Amino acid sequence: MSKRTTFDVVASLLAATLLPVACRDSVSPDRFSPTAAAFATAASPIALDQQNGTLNETNRALLRKGFNPTNPRLGTAIVATFFWLGTTATVIDVTDVLADGTPVGNRYEPVEYIVGDGISMATFVATNVQNFPEGTFPDGFRTLVVQATLSDVVVDGGVMISSYSGVDPVFPDALGEHRSDAGSGSTQTIAHPGAIALNAGALGYGVTLSNRRVDLITPPDFTTLTVGPMEDGFLRKTDGEYTVRASGGSADPQWTWSFDQNPEPGTWLASVLALNPAPPPATHLVFTVQPSNTTAGGTISPAVQVAAQDDAGNTVVGFGADITIALGNNPAGGTLSGTKIVTAVNGVATFSDLSIDRAGNGYTLVATATGLTGATSAPFNIAAPQVRVDVSGGGRIDPAIGKTTFGFDVDSRSGPPFQGDMQVVYHGGTSPMTRIHSVVIDGVTSSPDPRGGVCITWTGSARVNNGDQHRFTATACDNGQPGSSHGAGPDRFGISVDGSVNTGLTDLKGGNTQVRQ
Repeated sequence: MSKRTTFDVVASLLAATLLPVACRDSVSPDRFSPTAAAFATAASPIALDQQNGTLNETNRALLRKGFNPTNPRLGTAIVATFFWLGTTATVIDVTDVLADGTPVGNRYEPVEYIVGDGISMATFVATNVQNFPEGTFPDGFRTLVVQATLSDVVVDGGVMISSYSGVDPVFPDALGEHRSDAGSGSTQTIAHPGAIALNAGALGYGVTLSNRRVDLITPPDFTTLTVGPMEDGFLRKTDGEYTVRASGGSADPQWTWSFDQNPEPGTWLASVLALNPAPPPATHLVFTVQPSNTTAGGTISPAVQVAAQDDAGNTVVGFGADITIALGNNPAGGTLSGTKIVTAVNGVATFSDLSIDRAGNGYTLVATATGLTGATSAPFNIAAPQVRVDVSGGGRIDPAIGKTTFGFDVDSRSGPPFQGDMQVVYHGGTSPMTRIHSVVIDGVTSSPDPRGGVCITWTGSARVNNGDQHRFTATACDNGQPGSSHGAGPDRFGISVDGSVNTGLTDLKGGNTQVRQ
């Protein structure tokens, strides 16, 4: 009789083990967390890295094997299949250590477990393995050892381990479809776990175990692991296979067991699993939320976001390194304040408190990260901060293009929109007279007048000659002297209207302006 079963989770480990190791319950949250740098390595096709295996692990509850003489490379995925005689013992935990007993701490996830007719087989996977030395170690003390703790001593057992580069470092993303099956026969018998789907570039790993030592024909479309075919007097025979298919498809490894060579029927177990390739690496940065216009000293909102993307323009969610932001084009000599180095989360860095202290048009931000092509934002403007003032005045200016009379009273102490009114009569251009009457005043800013005093600029919409509305910008400068005294120079006024008028900021020929802050 054969059956599939699930992993039993045992709260504590057996007291007797061959080496003192740090062990965890198989669903413990205490698991190795790879660093961000481990995710930033360049993707490459999946390839076999290292392999090893053994049987004849007799009368023990700890099945273990090292990658002697050469350890896997850091960041690879390890597939470990354990075989044992009997069906009552279960896997408590799978861990890794160095041969000298030093705990390593990678997490091995259970993937497949199949039992039948007195034999058992379980396969575990660890992705992005870390915390051990790379290289070849003839003395064996620093060899990486993978081991399974069983719930009971078994008469015989074994291990097959293999490592693969290029596998997705995140286990839930790495693991594809997987399945197992079991059967028996007394003639030449096809053993196969059933078909699974393979994504493009994915690894297909297959393994089989029989309780008879007979000839075996391996799957024609797989590559045999050199440690795959193993035999002993109890478990009899195993085989391990793998394939990497650039275009994907399906995988169903089929072994042919020659059970007709033995007078007793034979039982086979078979498992297959898929491991997906690592996603393309991040190659460049992109501003996914561009900086918006704001006022000097104000926080840029919404928060600026920068993403690490691959060559196809997809955000690489595994990227978790620092992204730095700085001023690029700096038209007014401003200073960028806020948190300027942010660690990306799921490939995106969010800069939520940036501000610039000086008004200017055409600022840009630049984003950089180690190993990636940087990015420059779209241009944006920083306006002078809104002020709470009341400015009024009237008089005449004589710009070179024509005499202009004006009157205004703007109160920005509430709003926007702000209370106020402005009327201008302009004698210039193609028309003998242009009347400008404000409709809405929606922006007021203040700046020092280099000649002394202060200049107030207000913006909004105005009707021109009682017709269509146009955007306007008007500025009045108060020289700080009472009445119409020139002081450091006369008061000034200027106005520009989209598509029709631009007087420039011009000295008054009569009248005055007054700013009350």
